[in-house]
Amino acid sequence: MAIIKYFPKVESDQLPEGVSIQPRQFSFGSLDSEPKYWMGGSKIATHFQNMFSMAIPPGERFFIRSVQKYEDQVTDPEHKELIKAFILQEGLHRSAHNEFNSSLEKHGTDVERETRFFEKWIDFGESFMPSKVMLGITALAEHLTAIGAHQLLDNPRVNEIYTPATLRFWTWHAVEELEHRAVAFDLLKVARVGYFLRVFIAMVTTQMMFVWGAVSFFRLMWKDPTKVGMEEFAKLKRVLSILNNWQLVKMYFEYFKPGFHPWDIAPPEYMDDWYDSNANPEESVSL
Repeated sequence: MAIIKYFPKVESDQLPEGVSIQPRQFSFGSLDSEPKYWMGGSKIATHFQNMFSMAIPPGERFFIRSVQKYEDQVTDPEHKELIKAFILQEGLHRSAHNEFNSSLEKHGTDVERETRFFEKWIDFGESFMPSKVMLGITALAEHLTAIGAHQLLDNPRVNEIYTPATLRFWTWHAVEELEHRAVAFDLLKVARVGYFLRVFIAMVTTQMMFVWGAVSFFRLMWKDPTKVGMEEFAKLKRVLSILNNWQLVKMYFEYFKPGFHPWDIAPPEYMDDWYDSNANPEESVSL
């Protein structure tokens, strides 16, 4: 499993020092040997992450379209380049998650059903919502994925609960989510989305994501014949003890501050280490 292609990086004064947006194509090779419960051996934790992964391809498609609606209104050439890099990264993420999700079918997961579920509701919402609402949803979603990225890159113990292959995959995705975390948010000014509308969209979107995610998650749990016993709860407790979920809650509420900007939250401490290990664009480098 490696990055097999590097695209030109986009650098900008709008990004923190040392951060650029560089789309990278990720290839798995084979996921045949991955265990069914790849996250800490826990059925609950794994199905939650699988649910999130199956929501990503339809979500990324939505994010790209929401940004493209305002791309022509951007006059700053540097900002235009950041948007192009964002769109390419999201497209590559969509392809990689489709590949990862397909590997879940060998464990009996109905990937088509869950993906179609998210596509259906996203397409329904998009059919009537204004463009600025779409962009506001994308800005909030990018904030959520960025704080999830902090959970990986700020935590030196995540290798205890992820398999090596899934850790490489999710870390690659996390880094790129952090790189473009502000692209959609910065377009809110172009779309004339002010503070109160931004916050209202965020509150409604959070509730809808919770409902859709819960439906898919509980269906995955229900369709899985493996029983949940005391051993499962011990595994889940270990996963939760390693993950810093309070950090996620705190970062989530940062979004509701007047004057908030995504880069008010500094890049993770270990992001530089990932860059150092994946810095050579001349060859495929293992993550």
